[in-house]
Amino acid sequence: MSSRLSITLLAMLLFFNTLTMAKNSNQYSLTNETYKALVTTQQLMFKEQYSKAEIQLLGLLKRTNAGSYDEAMVKQMLGYAYSSQEQYQKAITEFEQVLALRVLSETVSHSLRYNLGQLLLIEEEYSKGVKMLEQWFSGESSPSNAAHALIASGYYPLNNYSQTVIHMKVAIGNKKSAPENWYQLLLAAHIELKQYSAGIELVEFMIVHYPHKDRYWQQLAFLYGQQNKEVSALAAQVLADRLELSDGDVLLRVSSLYRYLNIPYKSAQLLVVGLQKGVVIDNEKNLSLLADSWLAARERGKAAAVLKRLAEKDSTGESDLKYGRVLFDLEKWQTSSEAFENSLQKLKGPKRGTAILMAGLAEFQLGRLKKAKFYLNKATDYKSEEKQALQWLNYLELIIEGKSVEQRAGS
Repeated sequence: MSSRLSITLLAMLLFFNTLTMAKNSNQYSLTNETYKALVTTQQLMFKEQYSKAEIQLLGLLKRTNAGSYDEAMVKQMLGYAYSSQEQYQKAITEFEQVLALRVLSETVSHSLRYNLGQLLLIEEEYSKGVKMLEQWFSGESSPSNAAHALIASGYYPLNNYSQTVIHMKVAIGNKKSAPENWYQLLLAAHIELKQYSAGIELVEFMIVHYPHKDRYWQQLAFLYGQQNKEVSALAAQVLADRLELSDGDVLLRVSSLYRYLNIPYKSAQLLVVGLQKGVVIDNEKNLSLLADSWLAARERGKAAAVLKRLAEKDSTGESDLKYGRVLFDLEKWQTSSEAFENSLQKLKGPKRGTAILMAGLAEFQLGRLKKAKFYLNKATDYKSEEKQALQWLNYLELIIEGKSVEQRAGS
């Protein structure tokens, strides 16, 4: 719709000026009949009665001489009628025939080339469209920003990314605030050319202006991934300094970016700040993100503290299991045993097998061998834990047998 309007309304205004010029010019003059008919059809088009205008123009065309100025003007008006109805291929045919006649003034032909270039790009005839626009650029002393963006959109599908970048930079550089899709096209061209530094600079700008759009964060993560870790970390910090981190969603995205860059400690720090300030909601999802970040940073003590809070909120038992495993790694056998017990009161499904196995191992470490044997026997009922449970049971039997021998020898 916007393409049609940009072609039709401006073109119609120019055509009105052309009609006026044709009425008062000796070089470019219309017959009186053609002039009156064109004025009538133009009024119909301003009223958006395009079908009526088309019928009148087709009838008028039959009464004009082939190759004449009258024919060119009628066909030009017919092209505008077709484009107004989004019949772009018909409009293209009319405009191409008009230009081939070579009877219009250079001013009118010049404008018509731009309109024809637009239509060709709309119809995905990129090579022809770009060629027509290049011809227009060669005769234009001061191309508009929109014209640079237009030809750039034609170069991109032709894989001419260098020209896309050149024209989009001009289009964007001349405006305080360009349309979002202009930035998107320039970014896509930078990525195709592997111009990652330029792409990062641009997408950081886009994130500052559109911080809640997922695709830009994903693109930034990809671009950072093309750099070494130190450069990426610095770039992420610079970006974080420019963003409004009092916005919880933005803070979470920056935290996620740090995790992607394998900088989990920084990710955890941001989440802690967000939770303390209340801009990040203290819920299961965000606490889980914080715990995972601390674990990835090998900060098991801090992870355990978060998991303890999380287990109190989580009704599935999975957080208790995770909490217990962290405590187990910290060799806090008693509290890990309690966590596994808690998890078994809630857990359902295959993860119960893991919890049972871990409960058995915790009991073993506590020296409670009978209870350990009980859990390990139950763990053999789960296929994924069976092998490990049997190994521990065999080891446990050896210990029990050894103790029995010691007791007999002592008596």
